[in-house]
Formats: sequence, C-alpha cells, structure tokens
Amino acid sequence: MRDAVTAVLVHGDEVFVIRRQDYLRAFPGYYAFPGGKVDEEDAGFSYSHPHLAGFRPERIRALIRELDEELSFDLEQALEQDQVERIELIGIAATPSFEPVRFHAHYYKIVLRSKPTFTPASDEIAWSDWLHREAFLERYETGQGMMVVPIMRTARALAEDITTSVIEPFSLDYDEQRELAYLEMIRGLGYIPTRSNTLPPAEYTYALIVGDGGAPRYLVDPAPASDEVLGLLFNTLERYPVDGILITHHHRDHHERSPEIARRLGLPMLISVKTREYLLQHNGADYLDGIEFVPVEEGTRLTRWLGRDVHCYELPGHDDGMIGLAPTDMSWFFVADLVQPLATVVIPEPEGNMQDYFDTLQRIIDLQPRAIVSSHGIPIGGTHLLEKTLQHRREREAQIQALMEQGDDLDRIVKSLYRGINRKLIPLAEQNVRQHLRKLGHRL
Repeated sequence: MRDAVTAVLVHGDEVFVIRRQDYLRAFPGYYAFPGGKVDEEDAGFSYSHPHLAGFRPERIRALIRELDEELSFDLEQALEQDQVERIELIGIAATPSFEPVRFHAHYYKIVLRSKPTFTPASDEIAWSDWLHREAFLERYETGQGMMVVPIMRTARALAEDITTSVIEPFSLDYDEQRELAYLEMIRGLGYIPTRSNTLPPAEYTYALIVGDGGAPRYLVDPAPASDEVLGLLFNTLERYPVDGILITHHHRDHHERSPEIARRLGLPMLISVKTREYLLQHNGADYLDGIEFVPVEEGTRLTRWLGRDVHCYELPGHDDGMIGLAPTDMSWFFVADLVQPLATVVIPEPEGNMQDYFDTLQRIIDLQPRAIVSSHGIPIGGTHLLEKTLQHRREREAQIQALMEQGDDLDRIVKSLYRGINRKLIPLAEQNVRQHLRKLGHRL
C-alpha cells in the first residue's frame, strides 16, 4: 500500500478547500484538500525545523512538493518566516479493501498565522476558497458537494472544534468479516459496494440506498455474487434497514439473489413492467413468486432525499426497461448502467438500441446534474463522463462507417477496432458493432 499526503490548511475559523476537476480519474468533482502521492523522488531529504520533528521526511517532502505544484505555496519558506503556527498529523486514512488501488493517506493540519496568496493549478482544481468551518461542513450536509469519508470526518471535526488535533475514527470503519461497507459520498445517498457476477474490469455492483426524513428507503440493485456475500449484505441491512427493493433492469449483476432478500425481509420490489417481463422470461415464471410487485415508470415519485422529491426516469439504450433516479434539483442522477467509469458499456441484443443510447446520454447531459452516480463506480462530478462516452461512441461509429465503405465485414471490423481484446469479450464487441450498423441503417 502506497503513502499519500494531504494538507489541511487552517487560519482562524477558516479552512482552505478545493474542488477537483470533473475530468480527473481520481475523485472527479469532489471537495478535498491539496495533496497527492509520495513518490520515489521524495526520498533522501531531511528537515530540522521543530514543527516537523517526528514526521517522516519523505512524507514532508511530498507535502511540500504537492503544495507547490497545486497552490504555488512554499511551505519551507513559510516555516522559515514563522508563518506556520504548528503542524499536526490529525489522522491516517486507509483506502478500503474493495478499492483496486490503495493508499495510506496522512492528513497534516497546518495552522497558518496569516492567509497566503495561492495560485491554484487549474488542471486539477476547478474551484478553491477559504470557508468558515461550519460553511465547509454545510456543503456536504446539504447535498451540495461530494466528499470521501476522511474529508467528511475532517469537516465535521473542524466544524465542532477548529483546534482539534486528532480525529477518530478517521477511515471508513466497519467489520469486514461480518458486513459490507456503507458509504455516503453524497449526503443521504448510501453506497454499498457488493461483489457481483458482473463483467470485467468491474467486480462490484454498488447497491444504492435512497430515502430519508421519514420517506421510504429503497435498496437499489442488490446482486450479491454468492451466499457468503448475501449473508454480509443481510448483516449490513440490519444497520441500514430499507422498505423496499428497486431493480433498475434485468441484467444478472443488478438483481441476482434480490428475490431472496425481498422474501426474507418481506419487502416489495419496484420494477418497470418491461424489466419484470424480462426477469420472468430469463429466470422462470416463478422467479418473483411471493413478492409484492410495484410498477415504476417515467415520472414515478419514488421517495425523498434531503427534502427533495426523487423521481424515476426511463433510460433506454443499454436496456429498454432500465430505470434511473434523480432528485428534483438535479443534485445527482443515478444512471445505473448507462455509463461506467472503467469500461465501455455494452449495448446488448435484443434489449439494447444504439440510437436510444445516444438520445438518453444527450438527454441527461442537457439536464446538467451536478453529479453522476453509476452502478459500477463511485459518484463523479458533472456530466463529463457522459459527454466523453457520447463522443467516443460517435467516433467509433465514424470508424465503423469508414470500414464498411471500404468493404470490411463484421469480423474484419472487430479485428481492426478491438486489437488485443480479451477473446472472451469479442462477442460483446461484436454486439456493439452490430448495434452501430443498425443505427447507420445497415441490414444484418
């Protein structure tokens, strides 16, 4: 596990906060503090200043380097000029085990005697400012911004007492042997990373819990891969009980073992009429026996989130029965499998339609939600991923059209466009090519 450093800059009752650019690979659009990874180049330095005593020099070097790169702030000079009152290690955050890349992030609180002039690096930082300690926490509590657990806990601790020097607990805390993790990167929107039988490179379907303030709470797309994971999920639901289950569409990694959850807990299942037909068709006529069926469609008012109504949206393209969710103010939009941060979405046959996929992407882009929540990754800021996905599909379609015009058949197009692809994924690539060809008007 690699080391990382984070700088929590404090002056008086204020803390310096940044919001990361929406197009970054790591935590796009999140509220955060300056910082980054400890690199090999950070080794070999030593520091004698009393404020730095007891800290590992390579981490301090990384802290100095990151502050210079991100804010053009010279921490060494500030120390020499007695502009730093103290530096404290307030916590160490360990990346949860379900994340593919893991770090030990060391959070250093740097108390400044005066406010420096910062020049934020625009390639990483979309916005930055000094916020009163309570205003910083309010960004999260009112659903205006996303935060990872250590940032949120820092915001809460500083709001209570700006002089705090140790924050406990700091990392996500749960019993991995007994339950699954529960996160709220967006306040009031629970995320449960659940290992599922999904397509690589994804390994998890992130089951969602939405609903608060006395409104019904729904578990969205629970699909544990095994009885063992199912048992962990049941234990998790003891801490976070729900009133029903919503299935967004009929693909296995969005409903596997969910009927068992519904029957055991006596919960209704909310499903679109089309998805219910697919579930019974593919899993047997008795698949949903003994479960109350509640149909949902475009405009269905599902529940409430932080005082806002949450409605259902029909999202055809990947699946013609797929349902998404969003609150009335578009603080976030849950798009299910419309996009994935780590992979290209398959437009399967026969339930997928490439023209519908283009239209649905554009529809949500036009709605301009502040964050996109997908089934196979953490929430991300803005509509950048939707725009990037739509642009990729347009470029791919142009390539397919050009290859068709020069006389290539399906097999040659796939070999040309998907060189080096895992052989197991070739049938999926062929489906996407055929779907583009149908959109272009070619008979198959």
